[in-house]
Amino acid sequence: MLDFKDYRRNLRAYFFVGLVLVSFSCCADAQESSDQGQVAATFFFPKSDSDWKRVTAAEVSWNEAALNDMLRYAGEQKSSALVVLWRGQIVVERYWDVAGSRKYQAKVYGKDDDGHALEDVASVQKSLAAILLGIALDKNLVKLDEPVTKYLKEGWSNASVAEESSVTLKHLISMSSGLTDQLKFQSKPERRWRYNTNAYSQIMNVLEAASGLDRNSLTEQWLSPLQMKNSTWKVRRFAKTDPKTNHHGWVTSARDLARLGLLVLANGDWEGQPVVKNKSYMRDMLESSQPLNPAYGYLWWLNGKSHAFRAGRLREGPLNSNAPEDMVAGLGALGRKLYVVPNRQLVMVRLGDQPEVGFDAKLWGYFSKVLDH
Repeated sequence: MLDFKDYRRNLRAYFFVGLVLVSFSCCADAQESSDQGQVAATFFFPKSDSDWKRVTAAEVSWNEAALNDMLRYAGEQKSSALVVLWRGQIVVERYWDVAGSRKYQAKVYGKDDDGHALEDVASVQKSLAAILLGIALDKNLVKLDEPVTKYLKEGWSNASVAEESSVTLKHLISMSSGLTDQLKFQSKPERRWRYNTNAYSQIMNVLEAASGLDRNSLTEQWLSPLQMKNSTWKVRRFAKTDPKTNHHGWVTSARDLARLGLLVLANGDWEGQPVVKNKSYMRDMLESSQPLNPAYGYLWWLNGKSHAFRAGRLREGPLNSNAPEDMVAGLGALGRKLYVVPNRQLVMVRLGDQPEVGFDAKLWGYFSKVLDH
C-alpha cells in the first residue's frame, strides 16, 4: 500500500523525470532546427535564375587551366550545357550550339528565355521520380512494401494477376521486379536485376493514381520551393501512348536539373525547410537497394561499389573510378548526366548529344585535376 510520504517522493521523482524528458525533447528540437539552419547557411538556394549566386574557380581554389581543358573536352563531345555548382553557387556554366543527330533533335523541345535548349533528359527522369515518391510517402499516399495492384488496376503488366500482385513499389524502384521489358513474368521479385524502364514507368502511374493529380501538376506542386520554371512532362514525339510503356519524357533545362541535384545534396531540404521529410528514405535512396547490383539505389546510380551491372553487362569495380566514391548520379541516354557529390558539396549537369565511349571517365579525369589543385 502506498502511503502519503511515498506518494510525495514518487511525485517528485515523476516530476524530475518529466522535466528531463521535456528538456531532452526541447534540446532535440533545437538541434534539429539548428541542423536545418546550418544546411540553409551552408548552401545557396536560388529563388530565381536572376539571383543565382556565382563564384569563380579562383575563389574556390580550383585549377583554372585544368577547368579550361575540361570545358574544351565537353564542347568537343557534343555537349549543349555543362553546369557545376559548389554549395549551390554556380562556378561553371557553359553552353554550346549543337546541331546534333536526329535522335538529339527529337529530344529538344524549344528553348528557354536565354536561348538554351530544353531537352528530354531521358532516364534522368527516374531520379526525379524517386524524389516524388519520397514526397508521396510523406503524404501517406503510398507505401513501398505494398503491391502495385493496390494503386493500379489488375492488368497493369502482362503477367498473370497472381504474378503481378507479388510486385511492390520497392521492387520497381530497385529494378528487381522479375518482369521483362514487355512486363511479362520472368522470375519472382528479387531473384534478378534488370534495368527496366517500362516497369519503372508504373511508378509515375501510381503517383498519379494515388494523388489524383497528373504528373505535371504533382511535380509542380510538390517541388514548388525549387522554382523549376523550365520543366515539364511531355508525351514523346512518335511514342505509342501505351500505359505499359514509358512514353513520357521530362523536359528541362540545365539549371532546373541542377536545382534537383541541389535538393539531393541538401538531403531533401530547401532553404532549411524539408521538401522530402522522410530522411530515412533519402538515405535509403542513395544506398544499395539490393545485393544483385550494389551500384543501384532507388532509381539513382551509386559510385564506389564493388561492381556494377550496367548496359547489360557486369563490370567489376566502381561505376566511375575517376569520380569520388560518394558520387551518386542520374544517367540518361545521349549522355544526359546529373552528378551529386556530397563530400565535395558538388552538383554537375551535362546535357547534349551522344558523346564518345568512356566519356564519363574522361570527364571526371579532367574534373579531378580541376579539384585537386
